[in-house]
Amino acid sequence: MSIKTILLHLNNDSQLDARIETALGLAVEHDAHVIGLYTISQVTVPTSFMGYVPPEFIEQTRKVEEENAVAAKAKLEALAAKVDRSIEVVIEEGYAPDLLNAHALAADLVVVGQGDPDAENNAQTRYIAEEIVVSSPRPVLIIPFAGKYANFGNHVIVAWNNTREASRALHEALPFLKKADKVTLLRVNATEDESFETSHILAHLERHGIKATFKSGHWPDLAVGDAILDALVDYSGDMLVMGAYGHSRLREMILGGATKNILEHMTAPVLFAH
Repeated sequence: MSIKTILLHLNNDSQLDARIETALGLAVEHDAHVIGLYTISQVTVPTSFMGYVPPEFIEQTRKVEEENAVAAKAKLEALAAKVDRSIEVVIEEGYAPDLLNAHALAADLVVVGQGDPDAENNAQTRYIAEEIVVSSPRPVLIIPFAGKYANFGNHVIVAWNNTREASRALHEALPFLKKADKVTLLRVNATEDESFETSHILAHLERHGIKATFKSGHWPDLAVGDAILDALVDYSGDMLVMGAYGHSRLREMILGGATKNILEHMTAPVLFAH
């Protein structure tokens, strides 16, 4: 797999500049084209209106969204011109995850933001990330709301647990793994002998020209998601790769799980595949 088309979500938030820079940095590194998709949500009516919606409210809300879309388009065009990257911008109205998934069918990678928990539009941006990691037909790179990530992926940590989701994520991440200086497969709180599976997957990666190492750790007092985040810091990883929702999504969303935990507390870009 190679990355030649990157789908970038251009929603209006404080992280937009950093997310554009990340996508363009990847486009330069992989000689890729960037499609910027600005999704305009249908107007939601505050409950305080008690059934009556002033036309002025709908018109003003729509006008603000259109202005934000134009501003985001101009921002992407200006930054892309500086690095001589080919781009296109699409502005569509509808349910953001559905629109992203439709355009992702003709992309190699989807880039979206984590969502700032303190931002006014957090509910909207957060549900997009939670929905897209499990519904996208292509791998999804989530960019944390804090910090800038124009350069990352020097040490990639792959959360490995011998499952279909982990294997899918690892293979979708091959373009990143091939360019990384260091690749670590991380097994958290394993309960069985992993030597057979580990030797096979490491040999498989080596045939791709990737020399990876394997680390297995036990964090008995931590949930899996917290243990992975701790390991990312302990091992100085600057990118995480993992399969999304190894259990049923409903169970994870109700009880909590590694995917949900990392979506909420990530400290580095995370590539998800389901």
